[in-house]
Amino acid sequence: MKNQDYKFVDRYEFDEELLKKAFAEAREIYKERGFQRKMGYGKAPAITTVDMAKAWMSEGHPFTCDKSEEVCANALKVLEAGRKAGVPIFHTTTGYLGDAKWDMGRWDEKIPMSALDINSEWMEIDPKLKPRPEEPVIHKKYASNFFGTDLANILNFWGVDTVIVMGATACACVRHTVMDSTGHGFKTIVPEGTIGDRVPGVIEWNLFDMDAKFCDVVPVEEVVKYLEGIDPSVYSKHERAMDK
Repeated sequence: MKNQDYKFVDRYEFDEELLKKAFAEAREIYKERGFQRKMGYGKAPAITTVDMAKAWMSEGHPFTCDKSEEVCANALKVLEAGRKAGVPIFHTTTGYLGDAKWDMGRWDEKIPMSALDINSEWMEIDPKLKPRPEEPVIHKKYASNFFGTDLANILNFWGVDTVIVMGATACACVRHTVMDSTGHGFKTIVPEGTIGDRVPGVIEWNLFDMDAKFCDVVPVEEVVKYLEGIDPSVYSKHERAMDK
């Protein structure tokens, strides 16, 4: 990757009020047809962040997301509530073996995956999230946190029934993670304000569509309150996993 300062700013103007009106009308259509139901919360949640490494959450990288400071601040509220309650937390980041390139596949033909050197400091979980040593970092090769990883098996081992998803980007890695989470049988929750992307309108559209079909998009404060009420004894393998 060239040593270039990448800073993404809004290059387009879009009518936010018009967008909200269109979504409001679309919600009515969906609800009439039985879409946009609420999954609700289970008893044993886990939190997974999606690509909240420096490459996405700090300035100066081709993958930098807009308003990442705000995204991290909101995500930290959820993470801190989860930490206090003993909720398992799993971070992920997309990374490749630098010059070797054998693990990139075809995705590099579309976007500059070669900029995501797994050994680079850009792949470190952003310090704004205050990551802890006991929180695993899963290195993935494609969009979803579940694709080609052991995340689903680990969550099932712990007896998790609810997955809280935060990170980047709304249109790709978050969306695919949400879809796979629901596909694996987990109630899936996305806290508002914890999702990043690079261009205007993408977050709003994808949150609307995911809420209609794959997950519950809810306020951060609601998720924090839910996490504050979790009893760590609900995890089926909690004692064994914490036994040192």
